[in-house]
Parts: sequence; C-alpha cells; structure tokens
Amino acid sequence: MHICYIDESGDSQPVQSNVDDKQPMLIVAGLFVDAQRISRITDEFISLKRRFYPKLFKDEKHALNVLLKEIKGSDLRSDVRRHPVTNPRIEHHFKFIDGVLSICKAHGIKLVARVWVKKYGQALDDRSVYTITAQNIAKRFQHFLIDQESRGMIIADFRDPARNRYVAHSIFTQKHKLGKGGDAYPSIEEAAVFGISDNHACLQIADLICSTILYPIAGRIVCDGTFNNVHTHPNYDSIVQRYSKRIKAMQYHCAENGQRRWGITVDDPHGRRTSIFPQPQPLVPSQVAAPLQASSNDGAV
Repeated sequence: MHICYIDESGDSQPVQSNVDDKQPMLIVAGLFVDAQRISRITDEFISLKRRFYPKLFKDEKHALNVLLKEIKGSDLRSDVRRHPVTNPRIEHHFKFIDGVLSICKAHGIKLVARVWVKKYGQALDDRSVYTITAQNIAKRFQHFLIDQESRGMIIADFRDPARNRYVAHSIFTQKHKLGKGGDAYPSIEEAAVFGISDNHACLQIADLICSTILYPIAGRIVCDGTFNNVHTHPNYDSIVQRYSKRIKAMQYHCAENGQRRWGITVDDPHGRRTSIFPQPQPLVPSQVAAPLQASSNDGAV
C-alpha cells in the first residue's frame, strides 16, 4: 500500500504587474510514500524537529505533540529572503531541510508537482487548475502503483470546501466514469480524502518541500525577469544551488502512449519554460596557447 500526500504553495489571486508582491505562482505537489514506512518516517521527522528547534518544543511533555506545531516552509523561505546565506540562522534552516530530504531518500519517497505561473492581471481558474493538477498527479500515481505492484490512496492537505471539492471530484469522475476505458485509476482505492497537516508528518514534509524548495527554485528559474518581487529574491539562488540536484533525483517519471510524463511540470505563459531546473551551461572550448617560438636568448643564463 502506498499513500500520495498532496500539498500546495501559492494561491490563485491575480498579480497586477511584474513588481506586484503577490505570489506569481501556484505549485501543487504530491509525495508517493510506502504506507509501511509512515510510522518510522513520523518518528524520524519528530526527532528532527526537536533536534533543530528545541526551544519551540521545550514545554512539550509528549513527543507526539511535537507534530502539532508545524515548522512552515513559508516561514523558512521568508528568513532566507531577510538574511544572507552566510547567516548561521540560514545554515541552521538548511541543515534541517537536509535532514528532511535525507528522510525522503532513506524511505524511497518520490515527488511529482505542477507549477502554474500567473498571467498579469488574471486570477488562476481554481476549478480548472485543481482539476487538471489532481488528475495529473493521480495519473502518475497510478503508473507508480503499477510499477510497485501496489494499491494506493490519496490524502490531500485540507484547504477549504470549494478547493477540496475540486480535487476530490476530479478524481472521483475519472474513477467512476462510464463508457470506454472505465476506471482511469484502478490501483487507487478511493477518491481523495483530506487531512489536517498537524497530524500527518508526510503532509508537513510535503509543505516543506513545496514551500521551502520548489517555490524558491521556480521563482528564480522560471519567474525571474517576468516578475521582480519578493518571490524572485536573489537570496533564493542558495536554494537553487543546494537543492536542485536532490529534488531532480526525487522525481517520479513515467511514460504513457509513448509519451514521457515528467515528474515536475510547468505551465508558464510568459517564457514558455517547461522545467524548474537550471539549464546546464554549454562548455566553452578552452583556448590552446600557441607554441613558443625559439629565441636567441633561450640558452642564456
């Protein structure tokens, strides 16, 4: 059994111009987690939170209550904007995130996501965006479950009834559609259900990855230039450099009808970028020095 945990960063509100400090993107991410490992992941995540932020939990008598207090990815991201990367506070946050990614790697957690970049002056269409994204995540999860010879279910972070309805109904209609093809996700047991993140370690991990890593990377690689606001802050380059390779390796890719389905995809109406990752720079041919010419002084002392 595997669980797909879904969380998001950003919103659908319109951005009026390139310098408007509203969020220029909505990112929705899914983590694929082996259900047998959830208990160990939870224990390790609680220990990690207590080790790096002991003051936050000093009054907690029961270890499990540590999960009730979230360390929000958006708060860590704000600190990165406010302080240089050399600040000990930032390095402390980064070591915590290193620990989160180490947990993910140790337990084989896979990542998929969709980045929606906004047009100037236009709100994202909630119904369309959440329907397309939930179905794309479910489609990749279905392929993953086939690969693993497993069954699965989807737990999404509880937002509000309208958005929850879009996510659940978009999967429900594909599971119970009539006519040609039938159930699009036969390995997924039920339409998406919703959890409160302060009782799900994996939803908190999804938030940290989405808000602390994916959003800043996309801000610098996809949105910089199109937008010049706090969400494309140059301090985020430290996140790009430190985490791009690890996030790239976490992706789950699949193929459908001969077409490659990438783990993290982008809808960018401005620069038409399709990836959040830095493009490799072409190698510059090295200059070979001309051979030295013999001189009458070569033998002089």
